[in-house]
Amino acid sequence: MTAEKQVTIEAIDHTSPHLQTVIALGDANKKTLGLLPRDAFVEYAIKRMILVAIDAEQNCIGYLLYRKALRKHAIVIVHLCVNPAWRSKDVAKKLVNYLSQKTQDFYRLELKCRRDYGIDGMWSKLGFVPLNEKTGKSKEGKLLTVWWLEHNHPSIFSYAANQKLESKLCAVIDTSVFLELHGNKELKTTESDSLLADWLQDDLELCITDEIFKSINRIDNATLRDSKRSLANSFTQLLYDKTRLESILHSIDQLLTEQAVIFDRATISQLAITIASDCQVFVTRNTEILNLADKLYNNFTLEVISPTNLILKFDEIRRNVEYQPVRLAGTSVKMKLIQRFEQSRLLDSFYASEQGESEGDFKQRLRHVIANQDKFKCYVFLGDENLPLALIVFERQQAGELKVTIMRVRPGAIAATLARYLVFYSISLSAQENRQFTRIIDPYLEDTVLQAIQEDAFVRVNDGYLKANLAVAKTAEELSKELAELSNLGEEYNFCLKIAQTLNTSELTQDIITMSELERHLWPAKIINADLPTFIIPIQPTWAKDLFDEELANQFLLDSQADLALRRELVYYKRNNGGLRPGVIGRILWYVSSDTSFTFGTKEVKACSRLDEVIIDKPEKLYRQFRRLGIYELKDLMTIVKNQPDEDIMAIRFSDTKIFTKPLTLNRLREILGNKTTVQSLFKISKEQFGIIYNQGTAI
Repeated sequence: MTAEKQVTIEAIDHTSPHLQTVIALGDANKKTLGLLPRDAFVEYAIKRMILVAIDAEQNCIGYLLYRKALRKHAIVIVHLCVNPAWRSKDVAKKLVNYLSQKTQDFYRLELKCRRDYGIDGMWSKLGFVPLNEKTGKSKEGKLLTVWWLEHNHPSIFSYAANQKLESKLCAVIDTSVFLELHGNKELKTTESDSLLADWLQDDLELCITDEIFKSINRIDNATLRDSKRSLANSFTQLLYDKTRLESILHSIDQLLTEQAVIFDRATISQLAITIASDCQVFVTRNTEILNLADKLYNNFTLEVISPTNLILKFDEIRRNVEYQPVRLAGTSVKMKLIQRFEQSRLLDSFYASEQGESEGDFKQRLRHVIANQDKFKCYVFLGDENLPLALIVFERQQAGELKVTIMRVRPGAIAATLARYLVFYSISLSAQENRQFTRIIDPYLEDTVLQAIQEDAFVRVNDGYLKANLAVAKTAEELSKELAELSNLGEEYNFCLKIAQTLNTSELTQDIITMSELERHLWPAKIINADLPTFIIPIQPTWAKDLFDEELANQFLLDSQADLALRRELVYYKRNNGGLRPGVIGRILWYVSSDTSFTFGTKEVKACSRLDEVIIDKPEKLYRQFRRLGIYELKDLMTIVKNQPDEDIMAIRFSDTKIFTKPLTLNRLREILGNKTTVQSLFKISKEQFGIIYNQGTAI
């Protein structure tokens, strides 16, 4: 074991034999530390506010003296001194780390150090950030830099930052972008200044990392330094998980080694902090980083983009960030029925304090729900290490409706994805139980959940939100009649009559956009005489198992539990050999082709999805556009075109898949179609054929 590793840290009092060494070290370095009387050393020792570093021979080789600034709940380092023979051997780091761990109840460590001492690099390596500077009280009035090491405690400021993260697109800007921002209209406008446009401010939150303040501190011009520091303080500085930082730094180093690229430590640190903060957009003008954008996305789900492209693709990027199904890859999100003894673990995660709910009220509601399991079913969604991610409670007392009495999502990177899934799962469950409506009556819904509800065309009613979900496949006339009858249930069901009237307008059944929108409003209902193009598309089981087919996934994963299908919107790629044209919308019937790797569940029509979009382009361009929606790597797309990057392929974006309860065999499909198809490629079918296939596939 090296001598450095044998160094230990301990707190001493006024009786310690090491106190004299501490005083001697302080006196020997008083030119830089400042004069501290002997009595003051003794007083700090009595309060046990001196830490000493001890070598293997029990010699004191350094010390750290500190005080508690109770008014600002901070720890102030007064002296940090190491014996010259032991400098550059991590002794100072051990002292600071020990102090940080010992004082985690305080917001931060802080200190002041003269700028002209030239040891800024040391403080940076120890994890401190230069946040301010002041003129010293000595005769010379030397400039002092104020350094902080945050303990990352939640505070009113961090809560505000998290709210911005939830309500806006948050993007971390790197040093190259920040130093271009001037905030002065008299100066020449730069590419980065476009990020400060007025029209963006309600939707874009620019964030910075610690490294920005370190870069500012290296500016020699005091006036410019003050100006940039003032600008930096106007940006949001997000908290990040320090426990993850080392592993993320290591992963980035590995990636750079694989790509034979060298970045400076400041750049690597900015990327790592961004990832650890769960912010998903990193804005830079550094071409070397931009060249690695795909690799960084694949490894960390981090969108790396230039200021100009962020502006040009703002809406697309915001949607990508809000709905990130790809973030769930590799995680085992489980749905679990809550038992009585487990309710306490849900309180901190899901009571809606910001919506006005008290902890006592939530506790009482939860206790009532779990105590009456004949009336309610309470489920929690668990992530890695059984972290509660979402909570939902169903009530089934009314025959025609599924009531959702509680719907909560824990804030985080996949909150929007989970919210969309919870809403879709509720609708699916209601339809599966042959109910006509889903009603959400939680009075304390978060914005993320409200947005998901609105996207699914729920109607606002007195006690919450209501939606029709008819598990039928009928003609427009038949559906119109059924909805008109449902509208008689009461005033709040009048929206059914409006939909019925639209369906009863004969010319609208030929309007593809209107019919597609009506099927979205009434999902999983299908209007079988609508002129919606319907295609049978063959898909290999290896892709079907990841995109929608849990039966196949369970075979592939053997005894392990398949991840929940949280992804409502996905993309499938195939060769561009005709059959679909760009811009078409309609329906897809999925035929799972044969594969000897799977013992059953193949050579069947197994599901129906909404066809949202078809785009034909080069593999690399499509991959970048849709990588958030799929399980595909770029190499998979290149395989489709046999490694011919200039050949076009087809991206088929689809959503809201309905799994068939009774899949149709190939023989039955041939009977319905009246031919001997082998379903080798996609083809279009008639309205009549679709009605037969869908009704047989969804029969109860």
